[in-house]
Amino acid sequence: MQELEQSYRTIGDNVYRFRVLQHMTQEELAESSNVSGAYISQIERANLHKGITCTAMINIARALGVPVCVLMSEKPCQHYLDYLSSAAAHRLADECVVASNST
Repeated sequence: MQELEQSYRTIGDNVYRFRVLQHMTQEELAESSNVSGAYISQIERANLHKGITCTAMINIARALGVPVCVLMSEKPCQHYLDYLSSAAAHRLADECVVASNST
């Protein structure tokens, strides 16, 4: 049972990490992955009583733009972390340009 709980913690940590890198709220991730915000919260806190469904994992991974295996990995591939960090920086820069042009 302890291995299963550790796996849930790993998945939760990775969902949180990639969500934050994408500057998404739990509600935004929930909406784009077709699961509830409460479920996203439970996943990120590894507070699951019934486990994570395959459908939810696939939908969350797609919404985050990563393969499912990345969410399950104890050491996420540095390539994906670098890519998402770069993409988030570009998105933030674009948002700043749009904001400055609208004032």
